Amino acid sequence: MFDKNKYKSTIGFTDMLFNILVGFAFLFIVAFLLIKPEAKKEDFERKAEFVVVMEWNHDAPDDIDLYVQDPTQTKVHFRLPITNFMYLDKDDLGYANDIVKNVDGTITKVNINREVVTIRGIIPGEYIINAHYYSQRQWEHDGRLNTNIKQQKDKKLTVKIELHKVQPYKIWWMGEKTFTHRGQEETFVRFTIDPEGNRVGDFTYIEKKFVSPFRNTIGSTGFSENFENEDEPAHEPSGAVELSNPQIRNSQIEWEQAGR
Repeated sequence: MFDKNKYKSTIGFTDMLFNILVGFAFLFIVAFLLIKPEAKKEDFERKAEFVVVMEWNHDAPDDIDLYVQDPTQTKVHFRLPITNFMYLDKDDLGYANDIVKNVDGTITKVNINREVVTIRGIIPGEYIINAHYYSQRQWEHDGRLNTNIKQQKDKKLTVKIELHKVQPYKIWWMGEKTFTHRGQEETFVRFTIDPEGNRVGDFTYIEKKFVSPFRNTIGSTGFSENFENEDEPAHEPSGAVELSNPQIRNSQIEWEQAGR
């Protein structure tokens, strides 16, 4: 008897299933490509042409000051935080304004030593960036932050400065220097820009001093800017915490013991 099953084949059915599978895979890929990605939220935009960032040892109580001079010979610094197109974000004093007493009596400490100058507009010409070691500091047993301590011979701070061009963004320059004593001032970099904000020539490093020591009537030494003939005022901004508060001092001891 003739057997029909002998000549049956499933190849056609298998090919059909394979083609259907390939079709579904193709449609899946097309659908995936057409899916609209979630719109990225805009990053925080800083309205500026240049940003100068200075940092030093974040666990140090010492006070380092940032100075930037623009082509008009005007300097931005802790005594003149806003001038022309230059803005000093914060006069960082080390420990002195890194500690805040909360409303519930607890203490919060931000271990960052940083000063930032934002240059919001372009003045063509040469800019000079300096750093000045204003004071050494240490905590006393009675909770005071003493700024008139004896010079520590082995004291070393690493001060780093970065120069950022904002539009288009690029780190133009970065470098660091070692500071060892109160009153030390260093010129980190000098650069010149044209009216469009483009750099003209190379970076230069010729020293120029902005700060000179003065001696007051009781014989102690302080610092004043070369372009002013007045005594240096108290180097504490409004809003600084009371450093003699024992709770703040105890909190500082706890932070140091915890190795933070």
